[in-house]
Formats: sequence, structure tokens, C-alpha cells
Amino acid sequence: MAETRKRGTRPDFKPGWEPFSLPEDEVLRRGGALFDDGMYWEAHEVWEEVWRMRAGRPDRDFLKGIIQGAAGMWHATQGNYKGAASVLTRAVDYLEPYRPAKDGIDVEALAAALREAAAACRAAMEGGGDPDLRMVRLDLGGR
Repeated sequence: MAETRKRGTRPDFKPGWEPFSLPEDEVLRRGGALFDDGMYWEAHEVWEEVWRMRAGRPDRDFLKGIIQGAAGMWHATQGNYKGAASVLTRAVDYLEPYRPAKDGIDVEALAAALREAAAACRAAMEGGGDPDLRMVRLDLGGR
């Protein structure tokens, strides 16, 4: 299991570049690659850089949606199903105005996967056991 999967500890993650030194689309792509690899906490950290870049822009909530989606998935992989369901539901709400797609992301498919993950977390809280978590790939381009 990757470092991000150790329950009860937050990964010590450094992205490997100086903040604000890369173009916004490259930071989005790198975050997407981490997300696709199941490195949700790391994707969340990377995307926060773009969120800061978009200060004052009307589409900033889109970033909030994908950041919260990644954070919610991280909580789910850590066994915090209550927190995950809450954050994932908020993520879907933030993404709603950007359907069907934005910045190369299939928002429709991502929102559907986040809704399913939130429902799986709620079911796990009610019935015990681990939720069946499936996530779409963002496929934002090269590595």
C-alpha cells in the first residue's frame, strides 16, 4: 500500500516543485495523475496551489469541488466514513455548476463517482465493513 493509505496518519507530502512555479494547467495535470493513482491526499495538496492561483475568479469553486472530492476519498480510504460522506457530498454540490465538463475533467462522471462513494460510506456506517470504493480516472494527460 502507498504511504497515503496508512490509516491514522497524514502523509508528509512535498510536490517536488516550488509553489507557483508551474503553469496552472500543469499543476492540474499533476494533481490528476496523483488522483488517478489513488493518491488522494497528495492530489488535494497539489490542487490547492491552483485554488490559490484562482483567487478572485468566479470558477474557484470548481477547484474547491475537486479538492474536496480528493479529500473525501482520502477520508474514505482511512476509514473515516462519516467525514468522507460529508465531504464527498459537499464536493458534488461544488461541482454541480460545472457539469458536464471543465478543465479537461468529465465533471458529470466525477460527480457520479463521488455520489456513489458517499453512498457506499453511508452504507458502511450502517452495516459495518468497508465500502466498495470505485473512482473514475481523470486522464488529464501524460505523466
